[in-house]
Amino acid sequence: MDSALWKTNVRILWSGRFLVSTGLTGISPFIPFFMESLSHGDTENRLLWSGLALAAPALSYAIMTPLWGKVSDRWSRKWMVVRALSGLALSMFFMGIAQTPFQFFLFRLCQGAFGGISDASSAFIGAETPKNRQGYTLGKMENASALGLLLGPFLGGILVEFWGCRPLLLLMGLLTGCCAIIAAIFLTETRSQTKAESIHNSIWKTFASLYQHRAVRAFILAGILVKVADFATFAIFTPYVEQMIQSSATAIWAGILLAMTSFGELVGAPWWGKKNDCQRIEYTFIWAAFFCSVCMLIQTYTLSLQWLLIVRFLQGFSYSALLQSVMLYVLRTSDMDNQGVRIGATNSLLMIGQITGPFLGSFLGSHIGFPFVFLVMGIVLAFTSMIIWYSSLLSSNRNLNVHHKL
Repeated sequence: MDSALWKTNVRILWSGRFLVSTGLTGISPFIPFFMESLSHGDTENRLLWSGLALAAPALSYAIMTPLWGKVSDRWSRKWMVVRALSGLALSMFFMGIAQTPFQFFLFRLCQGAFGGISDASSAFIGAETPKNRQGYTLGKMENASALGLLLGPFLGGILVEFWGCRPLLLLMGLLTGCCAIIAAIFLTETRSQTKAESIHNSIWKTFASLYQHRAVRAFILAGILVKVADFATFAIFTPYVEQMIQSSATAIWAGILLAMTSFGELVGAPWWGKKNDCQRIEYTFIWAAFFCSVCMLIQTYTLSLQWLLIVRFLQGFSYSALLQSVMLYVLRTSDMDNQGVRIGATNSLLMIGQITGPFLGSFLGSHIGFPFVFLVMGIVLAFTSMIIWYSSLLSSNRNLNVHHKL
């Protein structure tokens, strides 16, 4: 592909990932406030519907993403990017005009079912990006998401304070819709349409093929555990900070510390992506998981806020390598005609960690203590490093045996 064309595609995908990340993280923290207005002040209903609305996209996303991946392999990866942006735009628009908590919940389900810009952009990168630049490009996508995660809550808080939740949702729906139109016009796909088997059968075969490939199986298991560790500690982070600093400024400090983690991801994602292009992906994952584990374990001790800021930055920096390495490994072990469905199936499996992590973190934090959550999750991350190390060792030994036989 022409260099200028490839770079234009990357800019469009980067803009879509950034805009979606900013919009979704900008509204998510304020869903309880919106639910309060929709529930007319009923506190019990507000909490129930807030929990359901926050969990809904992950559930529908896990179900639908392999199907969309298969459709992208059969039809067009470009139009799956457009579909994801359009689906998110419409979902945010309808969330903005919802009149009841149940309606809002349904549109959050639609967000997960018809969105999925992460998978769509990753599949497009796998097909349209030079192989020696795939790691760098996936790193740029993680960079876009991290920047959105950094700016979203801050900008969302300002807009909600002055405008309210409805205008914010309508604005983000409009901007995302404009991005979908730009993608439809300017995103360029060079691959031709391919024939494929029955969608239903192929999706199940895809899950089976991911499981049967030992190295891919190891990366996906490690990715699930990474998600568990991330969401388990995220669920208890604000009360952990409150317990540690014992100040009325808990919310401010929690926000600053989370922003510092996102800033670490923003800096680290493209750096690790370049590393993946010039060394084995296993090495990147092993070292990044090890350093992330150390950062988790350090937080079991009471630190000053200055030290905690440094640790959170380093945690974000090392964490930014992990999921992009999983995705890149799946891409590089896929054929051109099944990249989309394999990425979709992988993301569907990773949702196991995202769904179970908050429950596990909340349970351990409430029954044993918040520092214990960081201890357990630090050990979990160290275990993921060992999983990939062992898988890499087995692959090296197998290749050595083949070489000796030859």
